[in-house]
Amino acid sequence: MWGLLFCLLAANAQDRGARAEDATFGDDDHETYEPAPRDRLYFTNATFARVNPLGFVDLYRIGWRRRLSTKDSVLFHDTYSFVSAEVMATPAYSRVGIFAEAQVLAILRVFASYSAVAYYGTFDQVLSWPGPDARYSDQTIEAEGERASGTLGTVFTAGGTLRAAVGPIAVRSTLSLTRYDLDLPDGDTYFYDQYWDRLAPDGGWMALNDADVLALLGNARVGVRHTFTDEFGNDSGEDSALSTHRLGPLLAWQFHDKKPGTKFNQPTAFLVAQWWLQHPYRAGAEQPQALPLIAAGFAFNGDLAMSKD
Repeated sequence: MWGLLFCLLAANAQDRGARAEDATFGDDDHETYEPAPRDRLYFTNATFARVNPLGFVDLYRIGWRRRLSTKDSVLFHDTYSFVSAEVMATPAYSRVGIFAEAQVLAILRVFASYSAVAYYGTFDQVLSWPGPDARYSDQTIEAEGERASGTLGTVFTAGGTLRAAVGPIAVRSTLSLTRYDLDLPDGDTYFYDQYWDRLAPDGGWMALNDADVLALLGNARVGVRHTFTDEFGNDSGEDSALSTHRLGPLLAWQFHDKKPGTKFNQPTAFLVAQWWLQHPYRAGAEQPQALPLIAAGFAFNGDLAMSKD
């Protein structure tokens, strides 16, 4: 069955780079459509590691997922809302908060999260500076690591996804808008965020967009991803210098996809390798451009309880 789906995104993150559901999405082609139960106690878990820059993240969500429609149509197939607690753990910091998303149409998903964040003062985090002209190369971070200190704050992310598929070819665009509010030393307005691998404005907004083209080949997803980051509201003229671009292949393998009610469902392994097309330090200025960002991970989800209707 040939289907057409479209999707546009405006938000994480973190998942995004860390979101398992952004690594792949399933094929909605079923011979017989069976609506999911109206209510489900649902969870997701994603774990990934990366190099260039280094990182390790585990993201867990658990909450209530509600079916929005029972229509067997291209636009309303498997629409839902999901409100959950969210916990992100890394060796350098932790986040605890709330997450909400809605698949309002088969072509459109929107989401938002708000979390408290605590940095431990480990792994050279958090390093901060008075302005966006600070150096934050790997060498600088290592040299100034002794002055890194733990801190507390909040992080808010909102966004959405548009997606489309024709036969086995799918395209998707995901946009995330993120704002940090941290307790930084007096006078410091920017800090190095290892997750984004860039200077982040304290009390300002950043955008990250992932654009994917994928081939859906049975259990496999094979494609290419372009990632772009930038900042909003910076009047210093440094925006274009701080923006980043990277491009490379995305591979994912979903081992199985069972009906709702399964406690271990849609286990998926994924691998992304992206070369830095633009970065102040990783695109040839201080580090060979031939060295890519490589991330690998594993994600799954499941239902702990569900209604009978």
